[in-house]
Amino acid sequence: MGTEDHTDMLRQSSLSLHGKLTSLTVLSLPPRKLRHIVDEMVTTEREYVRSLRYIIEHYFPEMERGDLPQDLRGKRSVIFGNLEKLMDFHSQYFLKELESCCNHPLRVAHCFLRHVRDLFIPLTTCFNIPRGNVTTEITYYQSHTNKQLELGDKMDLASYLLKPIQRMSKYALLLKDLIKEVSEAQETELGYLQAAAEMVKFQLRHGNDLLAMDAIRDCDVSDAPSA
Repeated sequence: MGTEDHTDMLRQSSLSLHGKLTSLTVLSLPPRKLRHIVDEMVTTEREYVRSLRYIIEHYFPEMERGDLPQDLRGKRSVIFGNLEKLMDFHSQYFLKELESCCNHPLRVAHCFLRHVRDLFIPLTTCFNIPRGNVTTEITYYQSHTNKQLELGDKMDLASYLLKPIQRMSKYALLLKDLIKEVSEAQETELGYLQAAAEMVKFQLRHGNDLLAMDAIRDCDVSDAPSA
């Protein structure tokens, strides 16, 4: 066999092997719909982290101003809760783990189940503080600092501080979408996703119950119609 024939045979073998590997790669890729859902989860997680960082960079320094009213001094934890810890967790851990799931969408459930405590700290913090007091502090803060006007921002601080709760609702929707796309034959993966979704929904229900109880406590019975 000549050198050219041998080279041509190697080339053909290489092309054949490349074709087989390409086929295997295509077969191993996740369904497009699953990938799209996880891509959305990652994209919105990045936006969420940017929002948390935005609050810390622009609103935290206002609490150190020399002309800050006495009533607001030492109230950073009351107004912002554990926002710094939350941002650190999502930017350094949770976002990276979600990004690693882009080619393995069904692993997303493990990200949630592994980080139960860190994920649901915002709900616990928000609902353990009497909402009426927090609302008063936030309103006072905004009226004094005028930071929203200075930034030319369409959203006020109160809206930004709802981000953690809104994020949990988004998780619930995306996990529900993932479950719809998983076949019953994938019993183990489906079970993990359902467990993660139930965990998120339970926390949201718990938070809504606490808000409802708080609203009842704040209700002025003097305004109630007489019998």
